[in-house]
Amino acid sequence: MAIKISIPENVGGDLRLLPEDTYEAAIQDLFFGTSQKGFPKITVKWIVQSEYTGKHGKDYQSTVGENVLEAYSLQPNAVWKLNSLYKLVTGERLPQGDYTEEEFTSLIKDALIGSEALLDVATDNGSGSDRSIVKNVVAKPKKGKK
Repeated sequence: MAIKISIPENVGGDLRLLPEDTYEAAIQDLFFGTSQKGFPKITVKWIVQSEYTGKHGKDYQSTVGENVLEAYSLQPNAVWKLNSLYKLVTGERLPQGDYTEEEFTSLIKDALIGSEALLDVATDNGSGSDRSIVKNVVAKPKKGKK
């Protein structure tokens, strides 16, 4: 089975290390791919919509418009994480069934792109260099509600 992976213009290279904080963000895009071990995954590209709430030093750069990538394994023992995001956004579980890569990617894109949430962003250096990772995703509070 051959897997075709398309790399869009802005998927990498434009990522910078963000200060650890909770940010408002929206799903800008998502991509089907494989992990380094060859397992299927979905990578979600979040675009930050809020400023860092901590102290701003003299070299501070706005966080609005920055990207954070988050990978979701499609392995049977790990797909629960993607199901949690899907349920957070749609209120429903991922539809059970067998899908081709294209069908599944389309299903997920249609349901998730444009969705907003709060991201707890942290720093991880597990890959040898510091990078921003999503530690938690929670629903964005409805306006006018406490």
